[in-house]
Amino acid sequence: MKILKSPRRRRRLIKLAVVLAFIPLAYLGVHYSTGGKAENANGPEVPNYVVPKHSPFTEAERRAVRPVLAQFIQYAVAREDPSKAWDVAGPALRQGLTRKQWDTGAIPVVNYPAAHKGLGNWSYVKYSYSNTVGLEVFVFPKPGSGYSAMTADAEVVKDKAGRWSVNYWMPERFHGPPAKATQVKATKKAASATAKKSTSQKTAAPAADAGQPPQTRGIWLLVPLGVLSLIILAPLMLLVVGWLRSRRAAARESLGA
Repeated sequence: MKILKSPRRRRRLIKLAVVLAFIPLAYLGVHYSTGGKAENANGPEVPNYVVPKHSPFTEAERRAVRPVLAQFIQYAVAREDPSKAWDVAGPALRQGLTRKQWDTGAIPVVNYPAAHKGLGNWSYVKYSYSNTVGLEVFVFPKPGSGYSAMTADAEVVKDKAGRWSVNYWMPERFHGPPAKATQVKATKKAASATAKKSTSQKTAAPAADAGQPPQTRGIWLLVPLGVLSLIILAPLMLLVVGWLRSRRAAARESLGA
């Protein structure tokens, strides 16, 4: 065909084909799409979702939660006895694990050497719903562990029998550098190692020179002194020799006269 032989006409036909192919796609998009409404800007709907209602965290509930939280931190977080933490761990943490697996200590709880100081207390209540409470917990480290104090997010839940358990635990942030006692211990250890190294070097130095005569070091000092003496005395000797020769020559001439 003559039309396809021209490069300019081929480019025009390609552009026209692209436009014609886009028209039905645009029609389908407009026809089957629905316009958004300002009053319906809540995103996708989640079926069977009920917004939890706020519920006060009563004093009686607080007294019941404190020992549960303390046991969980001591046995699960600090790993002092993971088997005892099974009864105070919630269903979300125990999900997918058997009791035997849990007892080995391979549990979905971040390990932290928590001290017994202030166990069971929290900084403040983040939220409180019916049978679910979110807490921010401040935990102190054991002395000499090398850890700083930590803040963790915890969620405690109450089952149908009225028993509380920790259903969520996650460290949020650490406060300050590691414990000062650990830093001092590391500094002392490094200083001790340096002192031992310098002592061994001092002790090894005489052993290396034990096979050499004591006067060897003094002999080496005579070498540069000898070189300096030659540099100074050689010109003087030449002057003296020349002066003596001139005196002898003068004496011979006086005798011959």
